Amino acid sequence: MAVTTGTTWDVILSARPVAPEPGSTDLSVRATYQEVLYERAVLVDLREDSERRRGVVHPDLAAVPVRPQELVTWLVNDPPARPVVLLSEDGDLARHASETLAELGLARPRYAVGGFRAWLQAGLPARTARLRV
Repeated sequence: MAVTTGTTWDVILSARPVAPEPGSTDLSVRATYQEVLYERAVLVDLREDSERRRGVVHPDLAAVPVRPQELVTWLVNDPPARPVVLLSEDGDLARHASETLAELGLARPRYAVGGFRAWLQAGLPARTARLRV
């Protein structure tokens, strides 16, 4: 059994994050949470209003609701100063939008793998609608 000292944890905790592979646009929901929590990225919620009524990312985290059909206009007319991470209900719409924008050369957003469902499954902060019994 090895005995560790505080210096071992200092090395682990101060390690630089691994840079994503070039061309990679996916980001785990936990990594997305960290990026948004520490204001290194803007979370763009692409879900429909009906989906947002069932639950949203916790209001303390800045999530910008944008309709998918308005995403390009939003990115062009109101470009955020930080990188963008797209969020959809199951991650598919966000993945498709991220890949399409990258192909067109308009933006280089990333997307949260698994979407809002994965966010909830991971136990990340959210406000969900209370079900009436």
